[in-house]
Amino acid sequence: MLKTDFALFILRNRFNLRDIFPSVSNGTTRQEFELSRCFHPHQIMGWHFGDGKLAELNLAFTVAQYMSNNGIDQPEGLSQYTSKLSDEGWAFALRFSPYHKVHIALENLQRVHSAMLEACLSLNAAMAGMESAYELHGSDRSVYIRERSKATSSLLTFSALYASYIDVCYRIRDYSGLKESNAYPRAVKRILGRNSGEHSFAKGLRNFILHYHLVEPEITISWRSERTVRLLLDANSLLFAGFNWAKDARSYLQSNEKLDVMAVTSTVIRDVARLVRFHQKIAEKRLCRSKLAYDTYVHERIRFHHLQKSVINLGAAFRRPTTVLSRVLDESVVLLALNSTMREDDVRNVLTALADRHRNLSADTKEAVAREIEELLATRPRLPNKGAFLGGRERN
Repeated sequence: MLKTDFALFILRNRFNLRDIFPSVSNGTTRQEFELSRCFHPHQIMGWHFGDGKLAELNLAFTVAQYMSNNGIDQPEGLSQYTSKLSDEGWAFALRFSPYHKVHIALENLQRVHSAMLEACLSLNAAMAGMESAYELHGSDRSVYIRERSKATSSLLTFSALYASYIDVCYRIRDYSGLKESNAYPRAVKRILGRNSGEHSFAKGLRNFILHYHLVEPEITISWRSERTVRLLLDANSLLFAGFNWAKDARSYLQSNEKLDVMAVTSTVIRDVARLVRFHQKIAEKRLCRSKLAYDTYVHERIRFHHLQKSVINLGAAFRRPTTVLSRVLDESVVLLALNSTMREDDVRNVLTALADRHRNLSADTKEAVAREIEELLATRPRLPNKGAFLGGRERN
């Protein structure tokens, strides 16, 4: 069984003492319960009347303490406690795993990159709108100004997202123990290569907009060997506005009289995608023990949900008739196997193996799954699969 020292756990995680009070339902000590951060507020009164909430809270604290130490040495106890916790209790315990904050940061990094890509696409759409307004509306600039405001808004969003990206990267660096390391900035610099000026400009652009004024790009249409449309910013106006640009950003502005906004954002997006993968590798390499423990906890919860879905409830079956196979396998997977050209034995083996992929189904459940697979196979379309020809010649 899992063991824990609640007093040490509570002190280490800096729980507020006013949120902790003794239980009268099961005789445990006052250090065992922290109420304000665990479950929904409407459940608090239920804890006082011995309805099981205090017992679940005790379990949640036990699992949280186990996870906070990256424990993986008691798989049976973890499996037993996992099966007793509600989704709220499980979420409360999981966030004390040291790798949980790294996992959340990596997910946020992916979301920020996706949002930056969306902002870049919106910027491109606004440029197309400005081009159409410039050519079709002539002296009427109201449509052009409206489309330019969309470009300005997208550029503002892009700069704010880049600042968020930098913040998340620093958090992952700190979580990985590289805050004081000189190797981290050197590695980032090698990835950026000759694009450090674009990144320094994107980083400073948010502060420029925040402390000075919005930047409004303009389009130019040129005819040389081919028609070219570009969305530009005046580099001189940015330089002489009085803002204290970083060294790389200033050098980049000085080397370009006009900045191609789409070229800058596209370059930054490509580099950010590489840096997202770089930070993922850092976390996996330097926090491998914590990641293994975290993956173990998540896998155990998935196994529990898988088993929970497979349990046959006759009352529920009459109310909402569903097959066991549909509860343990996604319908698209079943259809993909049935509509394939595999032999019936292969389909049977594949579906059986996938249904019991966590190897925790009971014998009765396996029999029910086998019966349902046979029923599906009886209705399976018979597709011809005769011979193999290339260029009219049979291949052996």
